Amino acid sequence: MIDRACISLGEKCNLRCGYCHFKDRLSGNAQEFTIQELVAIIDNISSYCISNKLKQFKVGIVGSGEPLFEYAKIKELINHVQRSGYNHFSFYTITNGTIINDEMIQFFYQNKKRIAICFSLDGYEELHNIGREQFKKAYQGIARYEAVFSKKPIVNCTVHKWTIHNSNTVRQFFTDEGFTDVTFSRLVDSNNESLTITELEYSKFIQDCVGFPFSVRQLKAENSKKYDCTMYGKLCGVGKTNIFITKQGIYPCGRFYGNQKYNYASFCSDLHEIEVKMGEMKELNAGECYYDKYVRGQK
Repeated sequence: MIDRACISLGEKCNLRCGYCHFKDRLSGNAQEFTIQELVAIIDNISSYCISNKLKQFKVGIVGSGEPLFEYAKIKELINHVQRSGYNHFSFYTITNGTIINDEMIQFFYQNKKRIAICFSLDGYEELHNIGREQFKKAYQGIARYEAVFSKKPIVNCTVHKWTIHNSNTVRQFFTDEGFTDVTFSRLVDSNNESLTITELEYSKFIQDCVGFPFSVRQLKAENSKKYDCTMYGKLCGVGKTNIFITKQGIYPCGRFYGNQKYNYASFCSDLHEIEVKMGEMKELNAGECYYDKYVRGQK
């Protein structure tokens, strides 16, 4: 049963991160949802939750662009959820941190029970800037968050070759800076193959985080049997629990974006119809990624 979705608000971004796996899949068009379309998507998901008696549906406002370029729509969407009395949604978004301002911070603080905001941070400045950009601006955004929330945000750190080579320094950075919750994501679909790592290297890096004072998503016992994404070290949710909603249509996950063979249906289709499409997906063993096993390398 579908219980989580990522919604890509649009393709607009102020950075050109070297390893962004959306970079070569962008349409060149705006691909931005209107607020009316976003409301329709949420109402559609809510109806699905009610008909299936789902107590919680997780929605990530993440995708091919920087979500905070669509801040006004995020704000209106959360206000719509509140006005409608929907209590089965859990929202989060991930920002590169470079354009966040005080108004945005206040909104996320006031609505922290409805939507969490996380930051992309790949470690100390030199490492962060290998694959991403503008460490100083990103860290200023994190400082703005901390000043209001009185704690560090959850951060998403992409793990690549140079992360592995500097693993002790990376973990010490997060320790010294006082971060308490870090999600380490394995680099996938990079144009720069020299940055890619093996699953074994990634797994060892995660296991070596045991004993450090920050929480690691992949090491939490309650997540060990959850369908999500093997990029986070968990069971692949493709064809089972996850969908990726874009203006172009609904895909199994973000790695399929732009591959029309795997475009399930239009963005506001009945999710029961999507379930039928998901049922046609092939089976996976534990730990396998659907995209890596059946799609990657195929034309």
